[in-house]
Amino acid sequence: MKVLVSYGCDLEDIPRTVTELLGNLKENDISLVEIDLQDAILYSNENNIGEALEAIDKARIQLAKIDNRLMDYASILAGYSKTNTDILMGINQVEEPNQLDGLLQENLESEVVNDVQVEQETDD
Repeated sequence: MKVLVSYGCDLEDIPRTVTELLGNLKENDISLVEIDLQDAILYSNENNIGEALEAIDKARIQLAKIDNRLMDYASILAGYSKTNTDILMGINQVEEPNQLDGLLQENLESEVVNDVQVEQETDD
């Protein structure tokens, strides 16, 4: 089951925060895929096809999770970029800090909705 996790930070901290999230992804999740692939190689060499297929399936599931996280991080950075551009161009002029949070949230939600719509269209 997927759940929505909310994470708050200052606007200027978004690139650093995404960098940390990407680093965690690389350090923790990619290594799990490597282990599954190594297991698949080992099992295949031993002619243990059933175990090899299970290891490959585990790697594919982990890769799908990684892909979803990468899409989330890309959406966050796209929303950050759009918000900065809007601020520089004087669109949605921010007068209070809470307005900035709302503007960034709207941009992020827009990016996520667009991603979901594109994903749904490609699934059909």
